[in-house]
Amino acid sequence: MNHLIKIIKGSLVGIGSILPGVSGSMIAAILNIYQDLITALNNFTKHPIQSIVKVWQYIVGVFVGLAIGFLFISSFLDVAPIPLTLLFIGFILGAIPGLRKEIKVEKFHWHHFFTMIVAMLVMFGFLFIQEQTAVVGSWTFYIIVFFIGVITAISIIIPGLSGATMLMALGYFQTLINIGNDFLRDLGTFNFSSIASQLPMVGLLALGIVFGMLFMGKVMYQLLKHYKAHFYFAVLGIVFISPFNILFTLQANTTDNVFQSPWYMWLIGIFLFFIGIAVTYLMSKKDLVEEHKND
Repeated sequence: MNHLIKIIKGSLVGIGSILPGVSGSMIAAILNIYQDLITALNNFTKHPIQSIVKVWQYIVGVFVGLAIGFLFISSFLDVAPIPLTLLFIGFILGAIPGLRKEIKVEKFHWHHFFTMIVAMLVMFGFLFIQEQTAVVGSWTFYIIVFFIGVITAISIIIPGLSGATMLMALGYFQTLINIGNDFLRDLGTFNFSSIASQLPMVGLLALGIVFGMLFMGKVMYQLLKHYKAHFYFAVLGIVFISPFNILFTLQANTTDNVFQSPWYMWLIGIFLFFIGIAVTYLMSKKDLVEEHKND
């Protein structure tokens, strides 16, 4: 059961990495698995097998979540944008009590709150990012795919940084979705000729993700080691403002007015919102109980 819960948490991180306005790393911090992932990434170059063994459930979950995102997120956002969005907002807000308990300092200082305000302002700034038109050439396309992987990885590592939003701003979000979606559909239909033609792109995308995660993993490990309280204050600031970012980003990337959705969509969304709060809160509470048992 514990393995299944970890895989579910990892899948939420993966899905959060695909959703515009959502950060996979923010989901990881909310679910209290961020420290484990960063430690594993930092130790990977020295002890690769041990690092993978410690977090394999999260890794499997992340890939499951990415696959779900590539295959279904676009369709879900077209059919039921409000319910899906409110579900993820519920996931985010339900973790506030758990995040608060991670801030283990004897006394709060002004620079803690300053860090939180700066994080909120940075998140607010993402609302003004406008999508550009992507122009790709034949040979430059592969270089672009590599950097799409790097950007995706960095957003998985840095809380609050939405890779989907960044790629939309650069004009390459649909490129990422198309690569993942086409590759997974060809795998499902055993279209080996098409799979072979896509392997260079998929390989470069994976290489970019690995490079970005290993590099930023070491950076974030040092940050957590020396400024853990500031880190969680920043995450709290991101959590407080992220619902507004997610809703405005959703509206900016849909043709119809999502706020004029039928009443039953709002009703389903409100129900899923509270489900999301309950799920994340219970997961965080379970982690805290296990930590006390291990102490």
